[in-house]
Amino acid sequence: MSREPKVDRVKFQTDLGTYFRDSPDSRFLVFDGALHLEEPERYGMYTDVSGIDTLVVKVGTAVITHKAWNRTVYNVENISKDLARLRRERGLNVLLVTSGAIGLGRKERLRGERIYERDKNTPQQKQLDAIRGQPKLFDLWRHYFQFRSQQQIGEKLVTHDDIRDPQRSQRLLEQYQEWMSRGVIPVINEDDKRSLEEIDILLKGKRVFRDNDGLASLHAQFLKRIGYNPLLILLSNTDGIYTEESIRKGEYIPIRIVKDSTGLEKQALPISSTRGRGGIISKIEAARDATAIGVGIVVANGQFCNHDAPYQERRKGSQRRYDVLDSVLDGRVVGTRFLPRNYVAREMPR
Repeated sequence: MSREPKVDRVKFQTDLGTYFRDSPDSRFLVFDGALHLEEPERYGMYTDVSGIDTLVVKVGTAVITHKAWNRTVYNVENISKDLARLRRERGLNVLLVTSGAIGLGRKERLRGERIYERDKNTPQQKQLDAIRGQPKLFDLWRHYFQFRSQQQIGEKLVTHDDIRDPQRSQRLLEQYQEWMSRGVIPVINEDDKRSLEEIDILLKGKRVFRDNDGLASLHAQFLKRIGYNPLLILLSNTDGIYTEESIRKGEYIPIRIVKDSTGLEKQALPISSTRGRGGIISKIEAARDATAIGVGIVVANGQFCNHDAPYQERRKGSQRRYDVLDSVLDGRVVGTRFLPRNYVAREMPR
C-alpha cells in the first residue's frame, strides 16, 4: 500500500468514470484580493484558452523523484507521451521545463557516498547533486520522448544570464524557434552548476529563478513579449493552491480561480517539497509575474499521472485516464487557474 500522502493524489470519481469534472459539483473558491465562493455554472467563464499557440509545461521535482523508481518512470513516460501527442494533434509549440536533477543526483550519490545531515542543503552539495543528476534527467526524457513516442527533443541548460542578457537571450530564442519549426520539443533545465556559481559570486546568495517555477515563468514571459501566446502549466504534487484554513484542518481545498493574486501568500501556507527547492510561494510569485503581461497559468497535480501503473490496476476504470494536460486545455476542473491580466470572462449560455 502506498505511503505517499493523500494530498499527492487526484481522486478517481467512480460516478463519472474520470478524474476531472467538466464543472464543479458545488460552489468553488475564487481569490480576488480576498476569498469568496461562486456558483458552479460560472466556472466555465474562466477557462477559455482559445488562441494559445504555445504550451510551457514545468514538471516539478516531486513528480519525478520517488523512492520507487517505477513511479518516476511512469510519470516521465506518460508526460512525454502526452506532450508529444498534444504537439501533433493540437498543433501547439511545446516547451518542457524540468526539475529533478538535484533529486535524482542525490539519490544516485547516496548509493555510494555519505552526506552529512548538516551539509545536505548547502549550495555546494546541491551543486554536486546537480552535476550527477543532470545527465540522468536528460537521459530519462530523451528515452521516453524519442524511443517511446518518436518525438525529437532539444536539450538545453540555461542560467539567469541566458535569459537576461540581450545577446544570449537572442541566441536562445533563435535556437528555440529553429527547434520548434522542425517539431522539436525543447527540454529545459536550470544549469545548477553555473547558476549556483552566479549566485555565490555575483548575487550574494540570492536565488535567480526562485527555482524552476521562476525559470518556466521567465520562458513564458519571454515568448509572450516576442509575439507568441503561451499558456504556462506548473505540474506539482498538489491539486493547486490550497487555503491556509483547509491545510490546517487536513482538508486541502483548492482555490480554483485567481483573478488578482495580491495578498494570496497570506492565504496559502508555504508548503514545499523536501525533494525540490520550490513551493507554493514560488508558484504564486511565478504566476504573478507572468499574468502581469498576459500569460495564463495553471498549477495542477502531475503526480502519478499514469493510472495504468501496477499499483493502480486494482481500481476498476482507472487505467490511464488522468489526462491532466488535456483537462486543462478543455476547461475541466483542474488545479488553480491564474487569469492573465485583462482576461475577459466568457458569457455562459443561458
